[in-house]
Amino acid sequence: MTSGFGFGLGDSNGSTKPVRIVVVGEKETRKTSLIMAAVTDHYYPEPNIPSLLPYTKLPSEYCSEDVPVTLIDTSSRPEDKRDVIREVKEADAIVLTFAIDRQETLDRLSEYWLPLFRQLKVRVPIVVACYSVIKNEHNPVNIEEITLPIRQQCQEIEICIECISTFYYTSCMKTTKLIFVQAQAVFVQAQISAMYPIGPVYDRVTNSLKPRCVAALKRIFELYARNNDYILSDDGLSDMNVRSFGIPVMPSRSRELIKSVQELCPLGVKENGLTIDGFLVLITKLINDRKLRTLWTILRKLGYNNDLRLVHEMIPYSSFKRMPDQSVELTDQAIGSLKRAYHRFDNLGPQMMESLFETAPESPWNGAPYKDATEKTSNGGLSLEAFLSLWSLMTLLDPARSLEYFICICHPDDPSSAVHVTRRRELDRKEQISVRKVVQCFVFGPKNAGKSALLNGFIGRPYDDDNRDGLGEERYAVNMVGNSGITGGTKKTLVMKEIQYQKEGFLLSDEALASCDVAVFVYDSSDESSWKRAIYMVSEVATISEDAGFVFPCLMVAAKMDLGSFPMAIQESTRATQDIGIEAPIPISSKLGNFDNLFHKILTAAEHPHLCIPKIESKRKRVLKLINSWIPECWVKCFCISS
Repeated sequence: MTSGFGFGLGDSNGSTKPVRIVVVGEKETRKTSLIMAAVTDHYYPEPNIPSLLPYTKLPSEYCSEDVPVTLIDTSSRPEDKRDVIREVKEADAIVLTFAIDRQETLDRLSEYWLPLFRQLKVRVPIVVACYSVIKNEHNPVNIEEITLPIRQQCQEIEICIECISTFYYTSCMKTTKLIFVQAQAVFVQAQISAMYPIGPVYDRVTNSLKPRCVAALKRIFELYARNNDYILSDDGLSDMNVRSFGIPVMPSRSRELIKSVQELCPLGVKENGLTIDGFLVLITKLINDRKLRTLWTILRKLGYNNDLRLVHEMIPYSSFKRMPDQSVELTDQAIGSLKRAYHRFDNLGPQMMESLFETAPESPWNGAPYKDATEKTSNGGLSLEAFLSLWSLMTLLDPARSLEYFICICHPDDPSSAVHVTRRRELDRKEQISVRKVVQCFVFGPKNAGKSALLNGFIGRPYDDDNRDGLGEERYAVNMVGNSGITGGTKKTLVMKEIQYQKEGFLLSDEALASCDVAVFVYDSSDESSWKRAIYMVSEVATISEDAGFVFPCLMVAAKMDLGSFPMAIQESTRATQDIGIEAPIPISSKLGNFDNLFHKILTAAEHPHLCIPKIESKRKRVLKLINSWIPECWVKCFCISS
């Protein structure tokens, strides 16, 4: 074995899971014959070829690294399209066939098959197999030339291989037979492409590494260069090689690599080591030298799957296993690491945000529900509090994603120490105290009550007279709020979730209700019908939560106080809230920016989860009362009849 950086070479390990290769194409393009030729080494006469083969194993001598390969034949009949689609969706690689003497079969590749794969979002390597019959040694067809247009159209096409069927005469049998040339090569190439795909790592149109590949390589580079001022030294190269291939890099080999990079990119070498640019040049050279196997071994050993996301084994799922009424929060240790990551940049504006996540698959907050969920600085960036608030929101909603990105930018030794699971709310109520640092508040209310304006005011956005309550998807707003309650002056993260009301009511599952720490019910204080609708919603939500076994404190919010209250508003609202055992409505005006300490009051309610719970009889209790009132009467009637 040669001692060297996977560039030359230790033992490379590919994906060890079995490979499924699906063969598709038009009728009479020899799909079945191709499979039979690959597994039997010869071509059968027409009458002996079945219409469709069962799943077929490729002989082990053709299987790379002893990874089993299954060849899957497909039907060309229109009525079997559903079966073909199912197989294609489960494929690791696809062999797409056409006949050289039938132009329509080539046209169908670009007109039907390739668009179908895109529609199905099938992104696996494709090997195009061109079937041709040669009766003499002269072959005027240039396979590269005729397939160039479709190869330019579809980057997933790895290679086009001509499978020649040629006649030969057997003197002993005095018969002429057909044999396939290149049949095994088709499936060997398809297997290699499935195990070491070029598509996820390299753009063959721009001749450059793809963004996710660059992000993965930057993370790997940082792991081995961060203790050396971000210069990948001989020792760093050697450590990386040991992790990937089990052997160190000899100093002479390391110098050769660094010299080869310097010739291609002088700025890629500094202080006898590689900069990040030099490392990327080295990887690009690997790809151009067709050493994808080496690159994928490095990526997989460092925790990446074929989508260049961290594999499930890298995410400590057991660290956030929880019951529905428990939540996941960042630990103080994780918050400290995130603060250090944030302070690597003077101001986390939009461009700096991209730099912060340059070792992650992409920025996790470019889309809903994170994109517009927090307060922005004047240049569209994030303050430290807003940054930590968004990370707390991601941890609350999707702890696996939060940990994946935390691993990518903070490189923790023990990712499981980054999060912890809170105590069950049921126990919090029993103990009459909650110390959660992240509080989730559901915001209910009728249309045009002022819910959206409340969320906008919470994250510092200017008031907008165009009322958008009740439109679109559920949205979030998150911010840090000063707290003078049981945790002293420590700020907490408050997550406000606007709940949309549908015609069918609030479509909330039991699990969704279980995640609510506090509910607020907003109504337009100038509109009596809005008040009545809101108090009905309190009854509806309290009943649903009681039946689900997940009750929580409820507050009422009288919005739009700048418009004045409807007649008897104070008397009605005070009497109604007293009747159900919650506090009187909290008056606010989003337009005037007057929120009457609402957000502090929400945190206080969350800290005392046994208070402000509406005293409304659940459906279950009403049914039990009905049954209890009915059973004794039945017993009496039965007793009278029997006596």
